[in-house]
Amino acid sequence: MEYEKKLMTIGEFCEYVGIGKTKARELISNPCCKYVVRIGRRVYVHKELFDEELRKNAKFQLN
Repeated sequence: MEYEKKLMTIGEFCEYVGIGKTKARELISNPCCKYVVRIGRRVYVHKELFDEELRKNAKFQLN
Protein backbone atom coordinates (compact mmCIF):
# COMPACT_ATOMS: atom_id res chain seq x y z
CA MET A 1 0.00 0.00 0.00
CA GLU A 2 1.66 3.19 -1.19
CA TYR A 3 0.78 6.60 0.10
CA GLU A 4 2.06 10.13 -0.16
CA LYS A 5 3.14 11.90 3.03
CA LYS A 6 0.73 14.64 4.08
CA LEU A 7 3.07 16.32 6.56
CA MET A 8 6.52 17.64 5.69
CA THR A 9 9.31 18.43 8.10
CA ILE A 10 11.03 21.81 7.85
CA GLY A 11 13.87 20.26 5.82
CA GLU A 12 11.45 18.60 3.39
CA PHE A 13 9.48 21.86 3.12
CA CYS A 14 12.68 23.75 2.25
CA GLU A 15 13.49 21.26 -0.51
CA TYR A 16 9.90 21.28 -1.80
CA VAL A 17 9.72 25.08 -2.07
CA GLY A 18 13.40 25.76 -2.77
CA ILE A 19 14.06 28.10 0.13
CA GLY A 20 16.41 28.09 3.10
CA LYS A 21 15.56 27.16 6.67
CA THR A 22 15.64 30.76 7.88
CA LYS A 23 13.01 31.85 5.35
CA ALA A 24 10.94 28.71 6.02
CA ARG A 25 10.88 29.40 9.75
CA GLU A 26 9.92 33.00 9.02
CA LEU A 27 6.97 31.79 6.92
CA ILE A 28 5.69 29.26 9.42
CA SER A 29 6.04 31.56 12.45
CA ASN A 30 3.09 33.65 11.22
CA PRO A 31 0.13 32.89 13.56
CA CYS A 32 -2.33 33.15 10.63
CA CYS A 33 -0.55 30.31 8.83
CA LYS A 34 -3.19 27.62 8.19
CA TYR A 35 -0.87 24.95 6.81
CA VAL A 36 1.34 24.55 9.89
CA VAL A 37 0.76 21.60 12.22
CA ARG A 38 2.39 21.59 15.63
CA ILE A 39 2.71 18.30 17.47
CA GLY A 40 4.40 18.95 20.78
CA ARG A 41 7.57 20.84 19.98
CA ARG A 42 7.72 19.54 16.43
CA VAL A 43 6.53 21.66 13.52
CA TYR A 44 5.23 20.21 10.26
CA VAL A 45 3.80 21.71 7.07
CA HIS A 46 0.62 20.14 5.68
CA LYS A 47 1.44 19.71 1.97
CA GLU A 48 -2.12 19.85 0.60
CA LEU A 49 -3.05 22.94 2.63
CA PHE A 50 0.19 24.65 1.60
CA ASP A 51 -0.45 23.87 -2.09
CA GLU A 52 -4.02 25.21 -1.77
CA GLU A 53 -2.78 28.41 -0.10
CA LEU A 54 -0.14 28.81 -2.81
CA ARG A 55 -2.73 28.47 -5.58
CA LYS A 56 -5.07 30.90 -3.84
CA ASN A 57 -2.40 33.58 -3.42
CA ALA A 58 -0.65 33.12 -6.78
CA LYS A 59 -0.60 36.13 -9.05
CA PHE A 60 -1.12 33.90 -12.10
CA GLN A 61 -3.15 30.72 -12.38
CA LEU A 62 -1.11 27.62 -11.51
CA ASN A 63 -2.03 24.23 -12.94
